[in-house]
Amino acid sequence: MSFSTTATVRQLLLCIAVLALSGCAIPRSGPSEKAITQESADLAGFTLIDVSAAAVANYRVSSGGDESGTAGVPPAPAVSLSSGDILRVRISETKEGGIFAPLSSGGTSFDNVRVDHKGTISLPYVGRVKVAGLDPQRVEDRLRSRLAGVTFEPQVYVEIISDRGSSVLVSGEVKSAGRFSMLEGPLTLADAIAKAGGATLPPHQIDVVIRRGSSVRRIPLQTVLNGNNQQLRAGDEVTLVVDAKLFNAMGAVQKTGQIEFMKPNPSLLDAISQSGGLMGNQASTTGVFVFRLSEPKAWLDADNRWQEGPVIFKFDMSKPETMFIAQAFGIRNNDTIYVTTAPSVEWVRQLSPIAVTLSTVGSAVRLNSAVEGAVWSTGN
Repeated sequence: MSFSTTATVRQLLLCIAVLALSGCAIPRSGPSEKAITQESADLAGFTLIDVSAAAVANYRVSSGGDESGTAGVPPAPAVSLSSGDILRVRISETKEGGIFAPLSSGGTSFDNVRVDHKGTISLPYVGRVKVAGLDPQRVEDRLRSRLAGVTFEPQVYVEIISDRGSSVLVSGEVKSAGRFSMLEGPLTLADAIAKAGGATLPPHQIDVVIRRGSSVRRIPLQTVLNGNNQQLRAGDEVTLVVDAKLFNAMGAVQKTGQIEFMKPNPSLLDAISQSGGLMGNQASTTGVFVFRLSEPKAWLDADNRWQEGPVIFKFDMSKPETMFIAQAFGIRNNDTIYVTTAPSVEWVRQLSPIAVTLSTVGSAVRLNSAVEGAVWSTGN
């Protein structure tokens, strides 16, 4: 073997060894691009969709616009009394000399009249009266009828000064949980949450649970703020609970793992930015995938109707127009973004075993030559 040929072989071995060492630092975290896209690939029921400018229209970012619901200030709800409420009752007569003070002097006031556990109140010359479930006006009518024949043209005024039944409880992921009265006016979900200081997390990470008797409803807070506000009733319990929206980032991206949405409706471009972007030369620009377990528009049947199913979306980021497609494509909760490694990295990975073998053989040959040289020197 000539000197030039030997040198060329050595250079080749050196290059392979360097590439092999580089490849060892890039572990594969999933299938290769070819394993996903080749016709014979077993996708376990997933539909592979190559997202183009025409196809992305079916999977666009949700606009998150206004939704139907209560707008402005709704009419004041009827207020009914319950056990624990405290009333102020003022009774007057139209002329002096009666049991109660005349109307001209403001009448006789009974403060701190509490509705007991039986739902009744007790007043002089009136006795015990059932008031639970009644609004103040009906209580006035009932007291007035009781005083008929006892006083001269009685006038009755009932005011709620402290209530329990006419309030809502707000708790959970709010800054100032508490019970808030509806006496000052009607309350919507947005009103009650604002009175509690607002949510402790961004709206798209919070759900609102409304308990009304035996009924329980759960609504995303973002939906409420987008216009689907709800009128509350006395006795409602409102609890804000965490409902974190996450996507998974895997493969040749700078940041892998579960990542929370930074906005209510992120695009693929937003998600890639959150994961730190692609890993330069190590990422395949043609092998960017989004795995989704349930997509309403997975495939069209024989009647040209959309069917639901698991989907793998493929994006070719080497094309300039794909930047706009990625900005229009909407990421959903629990989607997985997977970026395959570049073909050059795959080639290096395949050469690694060869390079390691050649390196081992080379070391053995050098060791053998050194031993033979030492023996020859000793023999001389």
